[in-house]
Amino acid sequence: MPLDRERVIKAAIDLLDEVGLDGLSLRRLARELGVQAPALYWHFKNKQELLDQLAETIAARTPPAAPPAPGEPWDDWLAERARELRAGLNRHRDGAMLAASTRPQAVQLGNIERQLEVLCAAGLPPADAMTALIAVSNYVSGFTLDEQADRLRGGGGDEPGLGVDEVLRFLEVYPLMSASLRTILDPNSDASFERGLQTVLDGVRAAVGRSSG
Repeated sequence: MPLDRERVIKAAIDLLDEVGLDGLSLRRLARELGVQAPALYWHFKNKQELLDQLAETIAARTPPAAPPAPGEPWDDWLAERARELRAGLNRHRDGAMLAASTRPQAVQLGNIERQLEVLCAAGLPPADAMTALIAVSNYVSGFTLDEQADRLRGGGGDEPGLGVDEVLRFLEVYPLMSASLRTILDPNSDASFERGLQTVLDGVRAAVGRSSG
């Protein structure tokens, strides 16, 4: 089978899921493809260019953000975009780290522009809309990065991590942390993600209110 760009990308994504971002090297990818490493440079001049393309290919698998439905509140719409981003980052091993390690490509930039249009229509100036979008994106990326790292630490993999009761015993000398964890339970759960997301969105709602006022 001839070695083309699409075949390299597919093999790289498969290798990413198998060994993670740290284990993904051009040398190992070439071995998986049955070629010498220099053959890959016909398609990608370096590893960074390959990673950028992987991130764009993965992002393109998520349908582009549709505009809000008639009557749909902008904040509900933005919350759904945040959930889609988290789901997309979690479709592949180290997806959050891959996104953080790469430059936005055309497919991501188009999606950002569409979200800015919604925030500007809600009343934010472009600079404030971009600031709000960065805050939401950074929250999602940071949360997902931590939940993926937690799997490697044993919190979600084959080896069991510390249970909530064990963590609470460890935190007995920190009463505020202990009290908060009794409510949050799993800091990497869907419920915890939603609590944090609404906290971030509260700030965006306040910014929209100031602009409208």
